[in-house]
Amino acid sequence: MTVIRDAIHGNITLSEAEKGVVDCADFQRLRRIRQLALAYLVYPGAMHTRFEHSLGTMHLASGICDVLGISGGEKEKIRMAALLHDLGHVAFSHESEYALKGHLGTHEEVGRRKASSGEIGDIIGENFSAKEILSGKGIMEEINACDIGADRMDYLKRDAHSTGVAYGVIDTDRLIHTMIGCGGKICVERGGLEAAESLLIGRFLMFSTVYMHKTVRIASAMLDRAIRGAVGAGGMEPEAFLSAGDEEMLLRLVAAEGSAPYAEAIINRRFYKQALEVSDLHPLLREPEKAEKELSEKCGCDIMIGMPNMPAKPPEFGVRGKEGMQDIMEASELVSALLAAEERGRNAVIMCPGDVRAKVEKEAKGYFGQ
Repeated sequence: MTVIRDAIHGNITLSEAEKGVVDCADFQRLRRIRQLALAYLVYPGAMHTRFEHSLGTMHLASGICDVLGISGGEKEKIRMAALLHDLGHVAFSHESEYALKGHLGTHEEVGRRKASSGEIGDIIGENFSAKEILSGKGIMEEINACDIGADRMDYLKRDAHSTGVAYGVIDTDRLIHTMIGCGGKICVERGGLEAAESLLIGRFLMFSTVYMHKTVRIASAMLDRAIRGAVGAGGMEPEAFLSAGDEEMLLRLVAAEGSAPYAEAIINRRFYKQALEVSDLHPLLREPEKAEKELSEKCGCDIMIGMPNMPAKPPEFGVRGKEGMQDIMEASELVSALLAAEERGRNAVIMCPGDVRAKVEKEAKGYFGQ
């Protein structure tokens, strides 16, 4: 048994098979991929990586198994699936996935390909049914990926810790202790409602404060432009992102045709500025690329429009109390209010070079009828 000391959870233990996977080159690559991509340019402490997040997710998944009475080989499979859940993330994590998905597939698809062959595939094949681990269905998927699952609990606590933002402080021990199985899904006892609410509140506040911070969104939009330029006109192979880390790819983007100006601006922190915010439901934003082009022509400069990447989605899990089983949206007025606030706060950001911000703001207000 191997023990790793983690900043969030303390001691995390690894079985021989898990240690074997962690020591593989494909898993060690996750040390070079930051969990929050370019957020460190706004929150300097956000240097944590997919590597420690994967370990933390496995640790929390194990605790959920214990509470639900899952042990033996089934627990081992769930731990392994949790450990591998981010294996397919390429350089810059989600921020590059939007630009590369058409070439490489989603990070889940990339992860299944990586885990079904090579060193990791051999280890899985020796200890488990690879199909069971890689399919991630049923209670395995629920424990790792549901709205109150191990993945979300770990990244919220870890992101809050590393950014210095207190909103992601969640009572994971209480939440896990009150979890119950209900028809293949995870629910919570009424005594865990407040802990579940704190997780959902933390997620909402982390999104509004960190993940959707305007400067983080601008940096991410510039990165997206750089990647699309390098892979398109620049001729860079998308597969380059499969084995490299963030810093290596950023330097390669600086040297690539079609991406250099954006990549250099990221390295030197010379970002575009926000000229205007517009509701993402505005009719002209049904085709944001068309709006970008038309605004750029009107203003005579480069304009980017950053759309929210994740739709507002109601959480789905049950709460069991004296009234029987209730959906979380029914059991908690607070969660219903959070969803409404999230929907109201979903805006597109109009971005441009700082020296033309006033002009672009005026033109954009006319274009969008504000």
